[in-house]
Amino acid sequence: MFILLMLYLFGRSFSAASHLMGRTHVDWKAKGDVAVVYVNDPKSKVNRWSSHMQKEMMEVMDEIWTNDSVGSAVVMSSKPNSYITGIDLKTVLDCETEKEIARLSLKRQKILKLIECSPKPIVAAIDGWCLNAGLEFAMACQYRVATRNIETYFGSQEVMLGLMPSAGGTQGLTKLIGPVAAIDYMTSAKLIRADLAKQIGLVHDVVKPMHPSILETIAIGFARGIAKKRIPLISQSNGMLKPEDYHYSFPAIRNKMYRDMWELHLDLKAPTHAHQKIIHTVKAGMEQGSEAGYRAEAQNFGALAMTRDTKDRIRWYQRLLPYSMW
Repeated sequence: MFILLMLYLFGRSFSAASHLMGRTHVDWKAKGDVAVVYVNDPKSKVNRWSSHMQKEMMEVMDEIWTNDSVGSAVVMSSKPNSYITGIDLKTVLDCETEKEIARLSLKRQKILKLIECSPKPIVAAIDGWCLNAGLEFAMACQYRVATRNIETYFGSQEVMLGLMPSAGGTQGLTKLIGPVAAIDYMTSAKLIRADLAKQIGLVHDVVKPMHPSILETIAIGFARGIAKKRIPLISQSNGMLKPEDYHYSFPAIRNKMYRDMWELHLDLKAPTHAHQKIIHTVKAGMEQGSEAGYRAEAQNFGALAMTRDTKDRIRWYQRLLPYSMW
């Protein structure tokens, strides 16, 4: 009985750990054998995937991974209508060389690879905007459940700034929904509603709009079910391994697909270098393997971020939107 009491108190102590350690953007509480992680950028209308939030998220994950009293985790937002959006663009503007920006990309990739390889399943409970870096984070989680909230949508819109995904998004999206759809969504910046996200394989489950406490309860059920092997983590990918995409195993067909996507890019009214870099990065991953794709993503992101056009676009959007959705 004493041991059980100590384990209970040990788990409870972690619920206040964020406050004791001075964390401001990420907190967590043990709900039985499931850790519920809450994200909330106190200085923004949206949850930016800033360096500060990344640091605190990994501190929290380290605590969860080493806590024997929890076997899985849920990551959700405490901010209405906002899951996680983009990076802090100031970090891009502050860089002086392509290599410096590429290193930032590699660092973000490393963080999300740790999430993707988590020893305990992580459920992303998504209610609200899940864009850009936020989409990359969600794709790294082992399971994704989204609400049909009118404000819940997914998107990779970096191309609007003359940029591209930089934390593994080009590779993750291609793996989940296939190369044609991935290139289309990344180069068009189209938004994806929850039901379509499930249809194309971006999320595992969709639920009706509900109070955050109910979404939390449902997500905890998913997390506990996965940890106890009651819910199998079968890939929902529509990628190359599916029979309907068998033709992508043939180099000639893949090369035709790259050419077709490039021609679509040329038809755009205002194409940017980002469109070309996205196609080349997806191609690198498919032809040379995911590690080559990750390297190409970091290098291409660095090259794009140093262009005059991209810097001007970033400054314009910062004036237009004081809070960053990128």
